[in-house]
Amino acid sequence: MTILNYMVTSNHIHLLVADDGGRNVIPNSIQLVAGRTGQEYNQRKNRKGAYWEDRYHATAVESGDHLARCIVYIDTNMVRAGVVSHPTMWPFCGYNEIQEPRRKNLLIDHDRLQGLLGAGS
Repeated sequence: MTILNYMVTSNHIHLLVADDGGRNVIPNSIQLVAGRTGQEYNQRKNRKGAYWEDRYHATAVESGDHLARCIVYIDTNMVRAGVVSHPTMWPFCGYNEIQEPRRKNLLIDHDRLQGLLGAGS
């Protein structure tokens, strides 16, 4: 599984990933992350019960224009919510990493993303 973009908010996340061909890789990964997040939160807050309100929702995304529109949708999530006026102002998303890639602690696979978008550089 390859990360192409992400957005973390106070009540949900958007995660745009590419399946590397393994069966059930994405659902199993989401289940693992959701389970560990809930366990850690419950331990830290000394509580019990469900952490996530709902199951995750998955949508198949094609490459090219469809992928580009999904990236814009994710990056502008907090702008649409009225929390910030531009995606650069929300630090918990892939927008800044896509615009100005870091050298360390990269989450997004830029080469894979460029290939799927059909972009040269």
